[in-house]
Amino acid sequence: MGNFLTNTMQFSIIIPVYNAGKTLADLLTSLKNQTFSGLFEIILIDDCSTDDSVSIVKQFDVTIIESPKNQGPAVCRNVGAQRATGEILVFTDSDCRVDASWLDTIRKRFEKGETEAVMGRLVLPSSTYLGDSISALGFPAGGLVGYEKIWPVDQNGYTESLSTCNCAMSREVFHEAGGFDETFPYPGGEDTLLAYSLRKSGHRIQYCPEIIVHHAPRTSFMGFLRWQYRRGVSSYLFSTKVTQRRDFVKLRIWSIKNILHMYKTDKKIPLIMILLFTGYCSQILGYMLTKINPPALKV
Repeated sequence: MGNFLTNTMQFSIIIPVYNAGKTLADLLTSLKNQTFSGLFEIILIDDCSTDDSVSIVKQFDVTIIESPKNQGPAVCRNVGAQRATGEILVFTDSDCRVDASWLDTIRKRFEKGETEAVMGRLVLPSSTYLGDSISALGFPAGGLVGYEKIWPVDQNGYTESLSTCNCAMSREVFHEAGGFDETFPYPGGEDTLLAYSLRKSGHRIQYCPEIIVHHAPRTSFMGFLRWQYRRGVSSYLFSTKVTQRRDFVKLRIWSIKNILHMYKTDKKIPLIMILLFTGYCSQILGYMLTKINPPALKV
């Protein structure tokens, strides 16, 4: 990926923010405490938060961009990428916390010159019975199951997707792929589509489990259903962009088999089965309602 010169901005960390007052300070503190000694910038794009997110961000030495209207994380990330000056764009979410060696580990991967984009590992802490069961579904980014049980990873570590909670790519490759599709109003799907565009353009994505981000678990059943409904909306939008949808359906069936196999003797399996079913129903509802009344789609 070339030498990381000390006199150039090496990383631009891009974070969309919406009502993240409860988690932002932990994330920004973890970024402040990086062992990386090179130059990096932190760009946060606030998507019209109604809580104290902006006031929290202003306590840290970061760049904050305040959106004129709520437009979703895909738009926010693109805005951040346009402002970025770093050679490598690094993405995480406002409800995450990164390891102290996060940037150093990303740097080492890019210096090997084996890939144009990297996907890291997500660690979810132990939670409630419901929270652990939701995490067992493999989202986000593999959840408690592990990324490689949700997305195939070959013997050289190359994979087919990435998740914006913990990924990085060269700025040139990001813009060549067209950035994030801004028709996605919610998180989910826009990162998979970007990965699809990267691979179609001949670029490689490498899964790097040593690049670690910690993610807050989901612990609310109603919040889970809303999340799955929004995934259904994103699934419809994704279906209008990608012609080889059968491969993604096969992949989802494969990942569900992996989940059921991993937890077949676990006491959480009844709840996991219920969550799989109710989550699927919520996704179908989101998909069908969006299909009936689709938003204006970008070609």
